[in-house]
Amino acid sequence: MTLVLAVRCREGLVLASDGQATSDAAGQPTRQPGRKLFDIGGRVAWGAAGSVGLQQTLRRELADLNGHGGDAASVRRRLVSVVVPIQQQALRDFVPHPASEPPELACIFCWCDRDGPRILSIPRTGAEHQFHPRYSAIGTGDIFADFAMAAVSHLGTAELGIEQAKMVAYKAIADAIEVAAVYLGPPIQMYVVTAAGARPVAREEIEGGLADSVEAWKERQRETLGPLAAR
Repeated sequence: MTLVLAVRCREGLVLASDGQATSDAAGQPTRQPGRKLFDIGGRVAWGAAGSVGLQQTLRRELADLNGHGGDAASVRRRLVSVVVPIQQQALRDFVPHPASEPPELACIFCWCDRDGPRILSIPRTGAEHQFHPRYSAIGTGDIFADFAMAAVSHLGTAELGIEQAKMVAYKAIADAIEVAAVYLGPPIQMYVVTAAGARPVAREEIEGGLADSVEAWKERQRETLGPLAAR
């Protein structure tokens, strides 16, 4: 299971994911840390869910992608032209056997252009790739992100600052990890995307100050709800 979440905010975008790769060995799920977030030339941050092999192929293809400028439509066409052929080739090469499923690949791309932040999702089918105005999530854990973002919709996430958006994204991923147990896991990974480019957030910051800020936020919620529970 994977969860990758992109959140738009006032200054740009936050892209976050869980950090666990799960596979079956002799019928039992095995877990190990796995990188799920990347960038293209320090300008476009992206995350992937699905087959690790397809993700590796995509990383090689995107490394050769020349130029990341232009309007949103042209960037979208270039990215789709790289992702969809990989998805289609995987289906053509798949040889079915009992209990097997074809390999899948879904992606989220985040960047900022002259008209503002962009979130582009390309689902596992390759069809219906689209821009999202507020947030988008991919992976088999995407429903957890939908619930989390619905719970904070009153905050107007598009108007939050970068630091607040990082807290929202971190909390969504952390809560999903707690609920999904074996199938999602740490370490949480994160990128920040602004007009200046895409940069990874250091693990020390994520597990230090950011985690502490989110815990303080949750404690305030508990303090607020405590008197209501006593009634």
